[in-house]
Amino acid sequence: MTFTNSTKNQHQRRTDQREVHSRPQGVNQSRSSKTLLNHRLKRIHQETGSHPKVLQELIRDQWVNNFRPQWFITLLWNALPTRSETSISHSRHFRNVFLTTLLNQPLKKLPEPPSRPHLVFFHERGLVNHNGRQILAFHTHLHLGALPDPLNHLWYLDHLIQ
Repeated sequence: MTFTNSTKNQHQRRTDQREVHSRPQGVNQSRSSKTLLNHRLKRIHQETGSHPKVLQELIRDQWVNNFRPQWFITLLWNALPTRSETSISHSRHFRNVFLTTLLNQPLKKLPEPPSRPHLVFFHERGLVNHNGRQILAFHTHLHLGALPDPLNHLWYLDHLIQ
């Protein structure tokens, strides 16, 4: 074995070891698909000049290539939060309680995101009638990926959320 081949083999082994620990397979896009996405985003921005259109395309691409939500859940908070920070805080607490109950693990021992169900939260404001007054309060939408088979049923999710 020549020095060049030995160096290439060592480099390949180190690269393989790093890739095993970096990210789960199937989540990363290939370089060519990233380049295509970048070209598509640049074209959209040049044609429309709209950052929301670019963001919409980026989110659509993520949904198609990386994350396929199976459940769409809307959470209406009892406190009727009027500040986004409050809604975000409620969502974090909900996420922690939901995952610890679902996976039957304490918070400190929850697996990292590739090994646990995917949760994506979106916050929106809408008019809510409260004691005869209209309040512009936040509610939260949750996109939830598929759960393991015995847990992936509407009745179980409803029970867990209640």
